[in-house]
Amino acid sequence: MRQPIRAAFWVAAYLLLALAPLILSLIQLDPGRGFWVNLSVAAGFVGLSLMGLQFLLAARSVQVTGVFGPDVMLRFHRGMTVLIAVLIFAHPIILFVWDPRFLALLNVFVAPTRAQFAVASVLMLIALIATSIWRRRLHLRYPTWQAVHAALAVAIVVTALVHVLLIGYYVDQPWERALWIAYSIAFIWIGIWVRIVRPVLHWRRRWRVVGVRDQPTGAHTVSLEPADPAAHGPDGFRFEAGQYAWIRTGRNPFAITYNPFSFSSSSEHPERVEFTIKTESGFTTTIGDLAPGRVVYLDGPWGQLSMDRNEGPGFVFIAAGVGVTPMVSMLATMADRGDTRPAWLVLGNRREDEIICHDDIAALAERMPQLTVVHVISRPGEGWNGRTGRISRVLLDEVLPAERTRLQYFICASDAVMDTAQTALAELGVPAERVHAERFSMA
Repeated sequence: MRQPIRAAFWVAAYLLLALAPLILSLIQLDPGRGFWVNLSVAAGFVGLSLMGLQFLLAARSVQVTGVFGPDVMLRFHRGMTVLIAVLIFAHPIILFVWDPRFLALLNVFVAPTRAQFAVASVLMLIALIATSIWRRRLHLRYPTWQAVHAALAVAIVVTALVHVLLIGYYVDQPWERALWIAYSIAFIWIGIWVRIVRPVLHWRRRWRVVGVRDQPTGAHTVSLEPADPAAHGPDGFRFEAGQYAWIRTGRNPFAITYNPFSFSSSSEHPERVEFTIKTESGFTTTIGDLAPGRVVYLDGPWGQLSMDRNEGPGFVFIAAGVGVTPMVSMLATMADRGDTRPAWLVLGNRREDEIICHDDIAALAERMPQLTVVHVISRPGEGWNGRTGRISRVLLDEVLPAERTRLQYFICASDAVMDTAQTALAELGVPAERVHAERFSMA
């Protein structure tokens, strides 16, 4: 962690916000209600406050994401969902085990309103988890899932808050009600910021398509320029090589669906940025149809996978498939800066005709005599004379220099390839703090 003080501050703030409703609401508890009832209530309160804080995690705050990184934030968000489910489910289960008469509250047709809201909240939580885990099996398109996910999250928190207020006992003091009102206002403000304020800023800083060129396997590189450069401030738009942005094409920036892609152009020329996007499904199938002049909205830059944040005497870029795009951005930036430090690009693909950014890589190799490019093909054609197989410990041991432990390493690929590469580098003696990879799959 490069910013331990700020990290400790945000962790402490998160814990305080998560536990404050529990601490304050249990100060004046009547012991006569029993240990198990109070334990059930404690689980519910913490689960509810954590659920509300999920909105904060999903808001992509620059202050927080800049400290921990987007991959850590996403994994924490997912991990908290598991904890929230355990706590929320524990709330009624403890009551049912302690006194089976509580099971009658599951009959929503005759149960009191407070129980109806509780059942609705739990059922929607189950739906949220199921649609997230089995999104592809349920054939939910990413934009549809985003809309469903957001709607369910809001509905879960609202119904749970109504349940708490209708029970009343644990929030009957004015300061307790004020606490939950403050939490509710904060959650609403986060929603306003994400869905209204931020899109307005994006509208002012909209981009226009200036060109689209084809890449192998149906991928495309789209070039964008600011529609109004002055809207980005006196210093203009800036990003670090290796970072990414969320992209939306459409008439306005208020739609819920954005898609994340890495910059593939040099950060030395932010006046025109490029994204190389592989055609797979949904949004990516429309990239090739973008016409010059089309309006595009960006939310970014984001990410910490950048050589600018990890200085070293040389760099090793390990990628597979479309994971090469942030590596091309970093190499292009080195070339534009005249950076003569040695660099290695180890790139895996299935077939030689599927190498995305092949021409860009070849051009960079001509500009950068210190660059060593190693292509690894797992299903080569008859005319392929290069390396075959997959990225492995043996391969890395062969291509990396003797001073490998002093270099900085960047990995972008599928989880399986990143696992293999990180394990191999560890076995080759490369310190873990010199290996950088952002693990997240959002689309």
